[in-house]
Amino acid sequence: MNLTKRTTRTRTTRLAALAAAATAALLGGAAGPVAAAPPAPLAHVALGDSYASGFGTGSYVNACGQSPLGLPGILDSKKQVELVADATCAGAKAASEAGGALDLPEQVARVTATGALSPSTDLVTISAGGNDAGFGQVAGVCATRPTADCEQFIAVQNATALPALERTLDTLYSTVGSAAPGATVVVTGYPHLFSPEAGTPALLPVASQIAFNDATDAVNAVIRVRAEAHGFTFVDLVQKFEGHGLGSTDPWITFQPGAVDNLHPTAEGYRSGYFPAVRSSVNLAQLQR
Repeated sequence: MNLTKRTTRTRTTRLAALAAAATAALLGGAAGPVAAAPPAPLAHVALGDSYASGFGTGSYVNACGQSPLGLPGILDSKKQVELVADATCAGAKAASEAGGALDLPEQVARVTATGALSPSTDLVTISAGGNDAGFGQVAGVCATRPTADCEQFIAVQNATALPALERTLDTLYSTVGSAAPGATVVVTGYPHLFSPEAGTPALLPVASQIAFNDATDAVNAVIRVRAEAHGFTFVDLVQKFEGHGLGSTDPWITFQPGAVDNLHPTAEGYRSGYFPAVRSSVNLAQLQR
């Protein structure tokens, strides 16, 4: 993560805006009305897993699978937003786990230590919970076993993983809220990977596709309830991806069995699914005021 450069750039932008405003105030009486300086961009910190980093686009800049084609990069390309820290990492969990990816607690600790996540942070985006709920294991079972086994495995996961996820998210959200009390925190859910209405059983049985989507809904429900309990904005992605799951004629989900980024949004999915969903939930221009 290149935190120093991004943080310095944001501070420079804000100082320039303040200088312009001061100059306008000094000259206003002698030179007449002066146009107001544009508002400083929102200081944005991105946290999360592979669905936050941009996995699925194929254009990665580091081992965490970060891509400029993912949501953080798309937001950063808008004039209202300045990405001061992208801590997202493929494989990350909401709870800490020894070894493996940079989990959310470690991400939060890093950006807090650098000063990127602070009381001056304006916007935080978070995607977390899918790995804790065992999305990868569920996909493996549903893709290789009969639907009955798929449904049974999901039932067990829901009974064991989701209660733990509730507690984990509460801890995570409390930590983020304490570190950045003035920030608007946007929590994204997960899209449906399949479009079973297309009736394409080649991927896996249609009934298994429905079961997997139902499992996604169960995880999303937990994330929504905990996010809203902390005053955060939950962004539902299911509707935006409707008709664009695997099996449809225009999928926004990758399907490359064996690839490390299989079953993730494509660049089009982030561009036409994630970004519009966030934009419709959060008025970026209004946050600048």
